[in-house]
Amino acid sequence: MKLTKNQKIINFILTFIQYVGFTVFIIISPTIADGYLWQFIELLGILLAIWAVMVMQKSKLNIAPQPRRNAILVSDGPYRIIRHPMYTSIIIAITPLIISHWDVYRFLLLLFLYINLILKLLFEETLLTSYFPEYSNYSKKTWKIIPYVF
Repeated sequence: MKLTKNQKIINFILTFIQYVGFTVFIIISPTIADGYLWQFIELLGILLAIWAVMVMQKSKLNIAPQPRRNAILVSDGPYRIIRHPMYTSIIIAITPLIISHWDVYRFLLLLFLYINLILKLLFEETLLTSYFPEYSNYSKKTWKIIPYVF
């Protein structure tokens, strides 16, 4: 998929913020939540990420929002219910770290990163809609990241 100059800039900025932000978050945060319940929830997020990556391998997996050339629309596995299970997995895996190791600065960083994920998701949806003719129908049958919520 060929992007315009502005789309390339947005693509780079959103992806850069995501990876730098999460790298900073991992450096300044514990990596394991306190308490078995929070650890279980964190593990569910990690397992969802692994499942999503395994299913997405049949397409052309890309860390940036733009679809790769010859990519196919994946709509099975977790993608049957959630259009962006990798974003869901990030939220599920990292939120317990904030709850069980409360710190206002890490919370603000995570809030900033969640806002970035939503902006990236909205940008990605625009690209996917223009790349895959069937994406519009697919999006009517699935949730963006959280079933019954968003």
